[in-house]
Amino acid sequence: MLERLFSSQTRVGLLVRLLGRPEERFYIRELARQLKRDSSGIKRELDNLEKAGVLQSVKVGNLRYYSANLQSPLYPELKAIMDKTRAVPGTIAAALRTVEGIVVAFLYGAKPDALATDAGPLDLIVVGAPEMNALNQTVAGLEERLGREINLLVFDGAEFSRRREEGDPFLTEVLQGNRVVLVGSDDAL
Repeated sequence: MLERLFSSQTRVGLLVRLLGRPEERFYIRELARQLKRDSSGIKRELDNLEKAGVLQSVKVGNLRYYSANLQSPLYPELKAIMDKTRAVPGTIAAALRTVEGIVVAFLYGAKPDALATDAGPLDLIVVGAPEMNALNQTVAGLEERLGREINLLVFDGAEFSRRREEGDPFLTEVLQGNRVVLVGSDDAL
């Protein structure tokens, strides 16, 4: 959806990253690596967004760090657009990061763009050894906040690995389908 509103996928990626984490600062190569884009294209977009007042930068040593400009009059509106189109994964990821013991967590089944517009239930897999009371309370809070049911499956690391190696039909289908990693990385799957 955002790609249709903004002409540059690089700009969309930068806005999602920087406005979604307004308390963090990023440098050019870090953003290029995270977004899997060329550093020169990242630099050009960062300069444009800074000139527009959406971003700010500070030089520390020989690195220039960029962050959201919270004082910009455009910030609240752009943040609202980002939240409406990317809020479901971001909200769930932020909440799950507070639960210790999660190695990987991901939503599966729905295409990433459908997560913001579809009102159906969400399917979530958590791998690790989380404290179950904390996890269940977090998921219940998310269901209330998002107004959506969350179907939760929890695997300890050994069981997940065993089922993946044995070619478990359900897990194979999940891992080959659409998924959005919320905690950890896709490499851990």
